[in-house]
Amino acid sequence: MALSPMMQQYWSIKEQHKDQIVFYRLGDFYEMFFEDAILASRELDLTLTGRDCGEKERAPMCGVPHHSCEAYIQRLIEKGYKVAICEQMEDPATAKGVVKREVVRVITPGTIMESNMLDEGKNNFLCSVYINPKDNKKAGIAFSDISTGEIHLTQLNEKNLAQKLINEVGRFVPRETIANKAIEKMPQLSQFITERIHCMLDVLGQDTFDFEICAQSVLDHFSQNSLEEMSLTDKPEAVIALGAFIAYLHQTQKSGLERVLTLNLYQDNQFMNLDPSTRRNLELCETMRTRDKKGSLLWVLDKTKTAMGKRLMRKYIDQPLINVAAISKRLSAVGELVNDSIGRVELVEQLDHIYDLERLMTKVVYGNANARDLRALADTCRYLPNIKTHLEEYTSHNLSEIYQKMDPLCDIEDLIDQTIVDDPPISVKEGGIIRKGVDAQIDELRDIIEHSKDYLTQMEAREREQTGIKNLKIGYNRVFGYYIEVTRSNLSQVPAHYIRKQTLTGGERYITEELKDLEQKILTANEKIVVLEFDCFDNVRKTIAKNLHRIQATANYIATLDVYCSLAQVAAKNNYCMPVVDMTDTIQIEQGRHPVVELMLNGAPFVENDTLLDCKENCISIITGPNMAGKSTYMRQTAIIT
Repeated sequence: MALSPMMQQYWSIKEQHKDQIVFYRLGDFYEMFFEDAILASRELDLTLTGRDCGEKERAPMCGVPHHSCEAYIQRLIEKGYKVAICEQMEDPATAKGVVKREVVRVITPGTIMESNMLDEGKNNFLCSVYINPKDNKKAGIAFSDISTGEIHLTQLNEKNLAQKLINEVGRFVPRETIANKAIEKMPQLSQFITERIHCMLDVLGQDTFDFEICAQSVLDHFSQNSLEEMSLTDKPEAVIALGAFIAYLHQTQKSGLERVLTLNLYQDNQFMNLDPSTRRNLELCETMRTRDKKGSLLWVLDKTKTAMGKRLMRKYIDQPLINVAAISKRLSAVGELVNDSIGRVELVEQLDHIYDLERLMTKVVYGNANARDLRALADTCRYLPNIKTHLEEYTSHNLSEIYQKMDPLCDIEDLIDQTIVDDPPISVKEGGIIRKGVDAQIDELRDIIEHSKDYLTQMEAREREQTGIKNLKIGYNRVFGYYIEVTRSNLSQVPAHYIRKQTLTGGERYITEELKDLEQKILTANEKIVVLEFDCFDNVRKTIAKNLHRIQATANYIATLDVYCSLAQVAAKNNYCMPVVDMTDTIQIEQGRHPVVELMLNGAPFVENDTLLDCKENCISIITGPNMAGKSTYMRQTAIIT
């Protein structure tokens, strides 16, 4: 089949992205062809049309507008597909031959970064698993949310490795998992990933999991650190899992990978080990029957004000600490806020104005942030000094640390305030973004547009005076542009430097070098302003991107403070007491209440009850009673309180 040049280009791109739906940019639309078009038209309810692609051949085709493509992409991702975004890399108006096109990004369930495609209260994790094919007791596993820039990595060495991996995957609940072929020998793990948590699973070739290549990917990405500095020299499986993840991002995201910077190397014994059944039965973050937040422990405790705090609260509940010192530091911070109701309320009011710094910075680093995003960043920075001031008097370790280390980012606020207008447009390529006084050339061009009529009136008056032609006038039409018109009776007074442009019945039209220059400035001013404003805006965006580490650190402190304030608000409202946590084997609860059931009763009395368990005389309790007497409620209550 003889294909047209454009279709030849399409097929060369499609060959490299066989397992993805290619969104091929044609003007203002993303078009899909052949099998992609048939599939997309069915899944998205699009009209299937056709396009000539060669001699007597027509390709099935459908498309979506480029400015509203995200909703369509989200629907495809939710149905389990991957989407390759193929953009025009040159201006079609100036291109010679077929417009150059390239795939600039592949969107998969685990690589979404668009805020409107994500739940602000949940992380969107991509999981990378490497199981040692020669030793079925060893594995490395990494979880990363590229929308927030965090990576969680651990090395596992377990006899029952499959169950341990299931527990870790159940802890993070990723949207997408990449793994080496050794996972095929663990059907229970594969089944849990695909059927229980409905996660996309990609089994990649062994080349992806080569140790030398993966180690080099890790070193290249974390360029200032060695494997020894990252404590990875004795964790080869973890290195491979991390390196494979970085390589996968290079394949799909192409650019902006410096956003993935916060590496948290955790031990499997750092958090309470909860298997998926326990998580489900305790209804920690969602109910068993409807999988709703309401009715879960998260529903009771989450009164956070920021998206970052919501994600961290879920993480705290999903990953309970077991280190007594770390638990006590958290409790002290919450306790101090409980005892300071006025200060706590003031902090909560300030936190209510904070935008999602983590995901804003992802857009900044990937170059997707618009001027309104930067204004949101500046508006957030405006409240940081007040939050820091409110923390000055607190003495608990964790709150003092936030006060001492949180950066108020005043310079970032000043940079945005001095550069970006208060109410910018959504598009960054239509002008109207940059303040007056920032760039002299932009101001000059704006002045020309704003006062073009005045300039022309002044020139007209000057020319009348210099030539003595009282009825000389300056006019404009789309064909000839600006001109000087002189009636036939005054042609003898026309100066020699006037250049004839058009002959009329009643006179002549002329142009001068001065008028040509002014015409050029007026007609191209808008176009030049748009280019200059975008360059200025992009420089601001790049400057902010260079401060990623500072802003990310502040985001982490704000999220932590938000969680502490939320827990303190709930504790004060529901009359919770601070527990004593130590290394003994005793669980002693007096007047205990089930936190979820109590709230679901809507004010009806909850009968308080005690619990005493230890490893001596009280190592077991036998609970009896008829159906619906509350036996399972009591058992869950003890587990949840613990």
